[in-house]
Amino acid sequence: MKKCLVTGASGIVGTKLITKLLNASNYEITALDLKSPKALKSLNKFKNRINIVYGDINDNTIMEALIKDHDIIFHLAGIMPPSAEMHPNLSNIIDYGGTKSIIDAINTYNPKAYFIFPSTTAVYGNVKHATCKSELNIYNDDIYSQNKYKIEEYIKKNLTNYTIYRLPLILEKNNYSSIMFNIPLNTEMEVITSSLVASAFVKSLANKRKLNKKIFNLSGGKNYRITSNALYIKALQIEGVSTRFFLSRYFIPQNFYGHIYDDGDDLNQILDFQKGSIDDFLKSFNVPKKFLRSINRLIAYIYIRKFSK
Repeated sequence: MKKCLVTGASGIVGTKLITKLLNASNYEITALDLKSPKALKSLNKFKNRINIVYGDINDNTIMEALIKDHDIIFHLAGIMPPSAEMHPNLSNIIDYGGTKSIIDAINTYNPKAYFIFPSTTAVYGNVKHATCKSELNIYNDDIYSQNKYKIEEYIKKNLTNYTIYRLPLILEKNNYSSIMFNIPLNTEMEVITSSLVASAFVKSLANKRKLNKKIFNLSGGKNYRITSNALYIKALQIEGVSTRFFLSRYFIPQNFYGHIYDDGDDLNQILDFQKGSIDDFLKSFNVPKKFLRSINRLIAYIYIRKFSK
């Protein structure tokens, strides 16, 4: 039985990934995350079915012990935008330094381990269409993409068993991420759901030979194309205007660019993971009927009219 380590396991992709690995029935799973109320709540439902370790990816003692004992590492832990831009030193320590230490430990103690790393499509910058062969445009204010790119290069130089997936905006039911508000208005883009990402990750394990030492854009495909304005409207309908919205929309650079991925079918031909559509997904969201936050929703209504133009 193969042993899988999932770092950042309590996140929206991590919990979906664990569920799908459990459904596959032939993996022993270890979940790693920092101990917090959120992590405890998210991982408690897997109690007695997986190994749960609370710790820091920068703790070399913990990481070396885990890496020695696992065949597959899904490295999901990291600092997401806009926090990466608000705390660049922390992002450098965790996203680059912590990941570099994991790669070094794999190289030293378990070079046969298969490392799956989620990078970002934001490395393409402000262009409409992109493929994995496109020129990269990483801007000075984009700490998140800078660290992702540096790790991509470090992986290619130091590991022999890996796949790098560049991910666009990831959506989760009734859970809008602040990163969405870092996308400029009037952007046409492809997105993906956390469930589709997890499906692709699990299916990767049976297709390692086709995927090894390669970089792919992991997106939802043609049926998951939408404008940033449409997503803004949906988020405002659900949440109203919040402090998070104002901070992300007006005080953090709009530097998480969306794109159309002209090579998106390349990965789907191998993994066959693109299912459903963005319309189906958005219909599953529950828009509150009660105006419990009437002022916030009134302001949201004004913004919706603005974004609809």
